[in-house]
Amino acid sequence: MKRALLALCCCGCALPVVSAGTFLPAGDLGKGDLHASISLETGRVLAGPSDVRDLPQTPPEAQQYEVSTWVASDVTVRWQATSRLALEGQLKLTNPVVPFTPMLVGAAIGTRVRLRELPAGGGLAVELGARAVGVSAEQRIDRSADGRSQTDIWNYRALGLEVPLIVTYRVNPLFAVTASPFLRAYWIRAWHDKVVGLATSTAVLQWSPVLSAGMGAAAAFDIGPVQLSPGVAIELATRPGPNNATHFLFEPGIAVGTRF
Repeated sequence: MKRALLALCCCGCALPVVSAGTFLPAGDLGKGDLHASISLETGRVLAGPSDVRDLPQTPPEAQQYEVSTWVASDVTVRWQATSRLALEGQLKLTNPVVPFTPMLVGAAIGTRVRLRELPAGGGLAVELGARAVGVSAEQRIDRSADGRSQTDIWNYRALGLEVPLIVTYRVNPLFAVTASPFLRAYWIRAWHDKVVGLATSTAVLQWSPVLSAGMGAAAAFDIGPVQLSPGVAIELATRPGPNNATHFLFEPGIAVGTRF
């Protein structure tokens, strides 16, 4: 009789796309303003167990990680340092399958350069963003069959650069719409440790590029001190390793923030 014990001490290697720091309106912050926000979105999964390419097939207990998108979230703080330049920091969170609780997997630092000021009374504003990202994640399963036990541990490390162009049209003080084409490039390393008794074997996916391009769209509703911004992104994305197909992804999300 076979049985499998699943240890969910893990998190998905996912990066948020419809990010609070990415698609919030351009042109809103004045010099010295601080904006803090939190978001919940569908995040793109950079890699899964099959991308290491050391097993004939992914174990059933790890199939839940073989997905293109994952529930993710982030916490972002953006400071308008000058009339043209904003600085931002972001914590990257992801949600394991069970329990449904955010876990810290990485962070990002970035900037926004204002290319077009928001006219008085509303209109068009444009900002160019750039963000450097680092992610670290682990997935683990414990299995047993016929008196033998085995632990599989997949580790992921990713470094990346995101470049969005944020184009906002502010209809009035309470409502704005944003469109944002973006490019993202990541380099990812993954390895699989298989522990059987006292023996450990390791298979490694060396640093590999993961590329994507897409378009995001969002609306912003200013309700007193709170800004609510639902949005969606569509993206063409690759997976690490040779001969992997390009995937089309649809990624909705929502952000809630406030300005100080």
